[in-house]
Amino acid sequence: KHKHSYKHTYQPTTMNNNKNKNMKMMSSAKESGNGTTNIFITETRNKKVERKASMDVDKCAEAFITKFRNQLLLQRLESIENMLSRGP
Repeated sequence: KHKHSYKHTYQPTTMNNNKNKNMKMMSSAKESGNGTTNIFITETRNKKVERKASMDVDKCAEAFITKFRNQLLLQRLESIENMLSRGP
């Protein structure tokens, strides 16, 4: 009978402790409700970094294309000069 009453009083205490822990976790989550805000800000910053990186890639691609076109133009001019120097 003594063990039974001990178990009976022990279990509700454990349950209350678990409830208190859960409540503390919930209240701390509510207090630090910036969690979602921080995630949003981090994602926004990452998107800005990605945009900047993609802009850098776009600039590099444009520079490469411009350089490539200039090289083709120079090769055409050189080819025309070679053809004219050989004669008809």
